[in-house]
Amino acid sequence: MTKTASISMEVDSGIKERAMAVLEARGMSLSGAVRRMVTLGILEHRIPFEVTRDPVFAGAGMTDGLAKRCGIDKEAPARTGVPTGMVVKMEPEFKREMRRYCSDMCVTPNGLVHMFLGQVAFELRVPFDD
Repeated sequence: MTKTASISMEVDSGIKERAMAVLEARGMSLSGAVRRMVTLGILEHRIPFEVTRDPVFAGAGMTDGLAKRCGIDKEAPARTGVPTGMVVKMEPEFKREMRRYCSDMCVTPNGLVHMFLGQVAFELRVPFDD
């Protein structure tokens, strides 16, 4: 039996819903997307996406038709103000690697995942996945 570790966090329910819809549309699980983001960050020695709220990027990663099929209202703000819980599961060794990486980047694992989900929800795309 494979051991698992997890990161539990609280995020805005709107951000969670939009980000999960985007990840599902791309065929990615939350844990898979986080693993990929952290692995890229470790390889590149940086946070592998830009955090921005530039209106040019707002919803630009998804067509109107796909957004509609995913149940996303591109005109509505991502944040609802309603907090909800989330759990990201991973192997214990990967969690240790992620903690070391986050320490090097001066961000907590929760902060990194929250920032990532916020960017996914804002851009309506996986920000490192062209």
